[in-house]
Amino acid sequence: MRSTKQNEVKAASDIQVNNNWCTPYLKVCLNTHTLKKDFEHRFPKTLTQQTNILLHSKPTIAHSHRWLLVLCAIVSLLLVSACHNAKHVQKSESRKEATAYVPKHLLSRAQQWRYNELFLEAIRQKEAGHISAEHELLDAALKINPLASEALYEMGLLKLSYTMYSDSVGRAMGDSLLRLAVEKEPFNPYYKETLATYLANSANYREAIELYEELADEKETDETLSTLIWLYKTSGDYAGAIRTIDRLERIEGRSEQLSLEKFQTYLAMKDDEHAYQAIEDLCAEYPYDLRYRVLLGDLYDQNGYHEQALLIYKDVLAAEPDNSYAQISLLAYYKAAEADSLYLDLLHRVVLNPRTQTAARIEAMRGYAEDNIRRRADSTEVLQLFNQALAQPQENRDMAELKAYYVSERRMPTDSLLAAMRTILSIEPDYTTARLQELLIMLQRDSMQQVAKICREGELYDPTEVTFYYYEGTALYRLGKDFDAIRCLQKGTDRIDESTDRQLASDIYALLGDVLHSNHLKEEAYIAYDHALEYNELNLLCLNNYAYFLGMDGQQLDKAERMSRITVEAEGTDPTYLDTYAWILYLKKDYVQAREYIREAIRLAEETEANASIFEHAGDIAYRCGDRNQALVYWKKALSLTRDRSARRNVQRKVWRRRL
Repeated sequence: MRSTKQNEVKAASDIQVNNNWCTPYLKVCLNTHTLKKDFEHRFPKTLTQQTNILLHSKPTIAHSHRWLLVLCAIVSLLLVSACHNAKHVQKSESRKEATAYVPKHLLSRAQQWRYNELFLEAIRQKEAGHISAEHELLDAALKINPLASEALYEMGLLKLSYTMYSDSVGRAMGDSLLRLAVEKEPFNPYYKETLATYLANSANYREAIELYEELADEKETDETLSTLIWLYKTSGDYAGAIRTIDRLERIEGRSEQLSLEKFQTYLAMKDDEHAYQAIEDLCAEYPYDLRYRVLLGDLYDQNGYHEQALLIYKDVLAAEPDNSYAQISLLAYYKAAEADSLYLDLLHRVVLNPRTQTAARIEAMRGYAEDNIRRRADSTEVLQLFNQALAQPQENRDMAELKAYYVSERRMPTDSLLAAMRTILSIEPDYTTARLQELLIMLQRDSMQQVAKICREGELYDPTEVTFYYYEGTALYRLGKDFDAIRCLQKGTDRIDESTDRQLASDIYALLGDVLHSNHLKEEAYIAYDHALEYNELNLLCLNNYAYFLGMDGQQLDKAERMSRITVEAEGTDPTYLDTYAWILYLKKDYVQAREYIREAIRLAEETEANASIFEHAGDIAYRCGDRNQALVYWKKALSLTRDRSARRNVQRKVWRRRL
């Protein structure tokens, strides 16, 4: 039996409205923005950032080229200093010269030339994105010179970067090769930094710190010391972080960022004395930046000096009545002190004051809303404040989005959530997330007219979102507008690219196939089904319908059986899939097997009009097995379930004649 599940909008049972607002294709989530502004750290570069390796073609090793022999003669001296793409180190007065470890006394002239040729070709293949060829060439080069640092480095990098080596063995090999490269060329900072970065990304902070300390000793740079600060803090060595901050201050001088970094580190150490000193220094050095006064107040408040904190907050607000930092801190102070009247009064002044920074208004409202959600208190006052805030001109969608989050969390009626989505779209009509949520609600209501309307609007603002074409096509098909549905779905397939969810791409082609076949465009339908299976070879709905239609058309029954068997093996409790498989076996004259599967389908099927064809098929199979009485029972059951005139006439003839 052809499955109609694909045409019955998936939202009916699968889609749930929740705070994540997520569906198979409506993978949307309303973002909530926080006020907290962390100071940026200069994190270590990741290994993948250092090596942007393209993982596409896999050519074989290229043949030698005459020009390459000439090039080898030119660059043979360059190979002793660094590999391709490395940061070449300038010659120094000492032996700290970046030289590749090439034991020339162990290599013949021919071996040296061959090694150079292989290594250079490996780099050329790397630049071309031919990773397999690069690997083969490097392997061949290392067989000639196993201790060549530049080849060790490139092979180690390859094994750590390329996905085929992402297993533990590959990582261990890459780790070992990088270490050996550093050992053979200890004064190449690029090799050492790459190894250190890999160790840091592997959470091997101790060794990473050792290497970065060596790099810093060789050359103190802003980047190296900043990375060290991050490594020390990440590993929990706050004393090391403070030492490194002091070291960086000696190079760069004191700065706002470093002072704040030191303050935050002292806080993490629970060294209140030095934390106070650090923030007081900031207050003294930047007297007009009242953020630091607020931070000092927060520190007082956290350590139990509430009165001092309150005085600081009030002083700041006296100087700057709309200071967002002081407003948020004072709100938290009143909340903790259970001064409800003061809290609510300040909350309204913050949220409804158009001069207050939007981020502070949102943060204040979020705290109020989340506290209400947590306590499951009455929502009337919260909604009223939301509405008052949204009655004012909005800089962005943040307040409307926060209201939508609140409505969703409080499990309010979908009308309320729908209204929240429309408020968001009135502020930012090209916000696809809200429109997808609006679509989801209408899908749940089975309102196909509204589904089509929402999708058309969505296509205007975001023509690349394939979800809109899929559900508009579904709605038009359900509304009996088949050719409009075909045009819409074809537009959707034209929008499919590498970023499109493969299941969605498969389903839109599968639905297109269903609509085409129902309009007697069989060959076009089969092409669409083939495309659907290219994107997802286990699309069970597509496999079932494709197999059923091939069976009905009497075409490629072996192919139809293979596809239908996949559905039965995957979901053996689905009566529709069992019915299709039984029917194809029937068409192949395997009546005994067909009867086994149709009996199971009958056992699992509910007696609904949608399953009338299962009972009809059961009657046909029983008749071919020689059980005419049972066939008559099944046909009469099918007759009682179906209302379609054509289907009733067909079954009635079988009942009258007791034969096919």
